[in-house]
Amino acid sequence: MRIYVLNLKKHRYATAFTAVVLALIILSAISISAVTHIFGSELFVEAADAIPYEKIVILDAGHGGEDSGAIGKNGRLEKDLNLELALEIGALLEERGYVVLYTRTDDRLLYTEAENIKGIRKISDLKNRCKVAANYPESLFVSIHMNSFGSEKYSGLQVYHKPDDAESRELADAIQQRVIKDVQPENNRKIKSGNGMYVLENVENTAVLIECGFLTNRDECEKLSEKEYQKRLCFSIVCAIIEYIED
Repeated sequence: MRIYVLNLKKHRYATAFTAVVLALIILSAISISAVTHIFGSELFVEAADAIPYEKIVILDAGHGGEDSGAIGKNGRLEKDLNLELALEIGALLEERGYVVLYTRTDDRLLYTEAENIKGIRKISDLKNRCKVAANYPESLFVSIHMNSFGSEKYSGLQVYHKPDDAESRELADAIQQRVIKDVQPENNRKIKSGNGMYVLENVENTAVLIECGFLTNRDECEKLSEKEYQKRLCFSIVCAIIEYIED
């Protein structure tokens, strides 16, 4: 089963029939469409060949479903914060004309019914995230996560890049420096190679993984849970992504 995803603003006089007609007209008038395929219980991007690769950003909200990720000092779950930030980053990119694809847009791990087996769900999830990226190997892949540590004293965003890849390193540095400049002037963290990080080691794309902050630091956890702070952080990340693409 295939569905074409198209966002249409509601008109107060539009009927269901006219909405369908309008959608068909728009689809015939533009070359960009988001084509998706329902694979088991998951939503996977299948093809969108008309979209220029340089205008595509794949956003990967880490964890999901039964995998909560880190648990914040205030009880917030990493999987939920990852998704909130990914959706905010995506909305900002779309406002600026970019096509955004998501590995997930709700609370789930990406495995099929056949992969719903104890012991393989997590690796299946990671492989399926990489499958989404494989459809668009020239686009950017940005994975969103939260950090944690045994001590509460650590804080600050840190960006990991695809190992041994100059473009990924450049993107990681652009994000790290922009966030330090705009949001976290006290942050002295450096970018790192994502050795051992499955998605960074197994995608062909220019790829980074952003640890947006430490949920084990009470103050930072509270900030990351606040919508206003999320917006500031996401805006800074988006500015860095656009500067990297358009420079």
